[in-house]
Amino acid sequence: MKPVLVIFFSLFSIHHSIAQLVDKTPAAIPVVPTVYHAEPWQDPYVSGINRDASRATSYSYTNINDALSGDRNRTDRYMSLNGDWDFAFALKPGDEPKAFYKEKVDPMAIGWKKISVPSSWEMQGYDKPIYKSAVYPFRPVNPPYPPLDYNGVGCYQRSFTVPVAWKNMNITLHFGGVSSAYKVWINGKFVGYAEDSFLSSEFNITPYLQEGENVISVWVIRWSDGSFLEDQDSWRMSGIHREVLLKAEPKLRIADFFYQTKLDKNYTDALLSIRPRLDNYTGKEIPGYKIKAQLYDRNNRPVLDKPLERTAESIVNEVYPRLDNAKFGLLETTVVNPAKWSTEEPNLYTLTLSLEDSVGNILEVKSCKLGFRSIEFRKEDSKLLINGKLTYLYGVNRPDHHPTKGKALGREDILQDVKTIKQFNFNCIRLSHYPSDPYLLDLCDEFGIMVIDEANLETHGLGGKLSNDAAWTGAYLERSSRMALRDKNHPSIIFW
Repeated sequence: MKPVLVIFFSLFSIHHSIAQLVDKTPAAIPVVPTVYHAEPWQDPYVSGINRDASRATSYSYTNINDALSGDRNRTDRYMSLNGDWDFAFALKPGDEPKAFYKEKVDPMAIGWKKISVPSSWEMQGYDKPIYKSAVYPFRPVNPPYPPLDYNGVGCYQRSFTVPVAWKNMNITLHFGGVSSAYKVWINGKFVGYAEDSFLSSEFNITPYLQEGENVISVWVIRWSDGSFLEDQDSWRMSGIHREVLLKAEPKLRIADFFYQTKLDKNYTDALLSIRPRLDNYTGKEIPGYKIKAQLYDRNNRPVLDKPLERTAESIVNEVYPRLDNAKFGLLETTVVNPAKWSTEEPNLYTLTLSLEDSVGNILEVKSCKLGFRSIEFRKEDSKLLINGKLTYLYGVNRPDHHPTKGKALGREDILQDVKTIKQFNFNCIRLSHYPSDPYLLDLCDEFGIMVIDEANLETHGLGGKLSNDAAWTGAYLERSSRMALRDKNHPSIIFW
């Protein structure tokens, strides 16, 4: 026992000596927790909290006919939260209403007004819009810390009631775009946090909901650590500037899907490969459940002799090889000489995915437009080939902008932009300098406009400084990968 006692007292003596040293010279030994930031909008390692994985834009339908329409207003599993919200504004963090998310705001409360969602708050009379080309619109430029003395904060709140038909379903809260960073609460409980001003973020809010009225609260800051990655030549505006909505899906859901169309060497027949991703929140086994895929032509006639089919269980519990990756196509078939998608002839099909229970009842159907096309560069001169045909780009750069709405474009504004671009014989749009609302991509699929999709990632004012700092690697990767995951099913996108 004697050696043990010696070790014990030695350790005690060392610990006691260190404690005395810290007490006498606190500045010499920093306290470890000070290296952690209290706020995610000051931390480059945090781009999102409780945010769902990015996924292709789609909606849950109860039957194939409604899914074929592609009209989200034909499903009762979609609810818009656009409209007037209660709003309070402060010119710097710390001056906004404290803990406003804990209870429903009194509409007569001092400092609270109404604001339209979506909107840019600078165009609604709060703070001012700033145009900069390659210089950050704030000082000091000290990444990852945005300024504290001048940095607008907007507090948003509204209530909503969950439809009775949504009971026992999985409910997702969707933000199309918020500048620049935000926190979300439901009924006073923290739901999550997100960055990237021009890409959608989704949160599973099922555990936070209650029967009857629910209150959603959103805290938005104008400049965050994410703003150091958004130094593009454009108007700098803030707020919830794209749509907010709710989606309902069954507890066993088609969470996401990705299709690929590989044309043969003669650009005639195509191998159609589909990879669905299923989420099982039921807590139960799902024997006998199936997913089926069918392709429809422009007249909504089935193309495949019978739907492609696979058990849901084999997808949820997919086995990955130890030394290789899994095969992409979980559902796969050859389509004989389909009509091809090109800028001259934007032929589109509709892909539907149906999830059925063990007795054939449809749980949900999801759909998207599908185009058969190949993209390559000719070996001898690096010319662009679409479906083997030499193709030239007559392109235009397009940011989100409106003279009175700022960044908050409605669908009618986006449609007018696309019609104007087509009218002047452009066949390509570069999304400068960030991903657009997916509705624009839908229109480009339909109108035959090729797209160069661009991640919301530029650091003009710092050059390549952050690109050489590993602390920012995750944020860089998220901005590009989440864009690709959202937009992967659009045939109009030819470059990333």
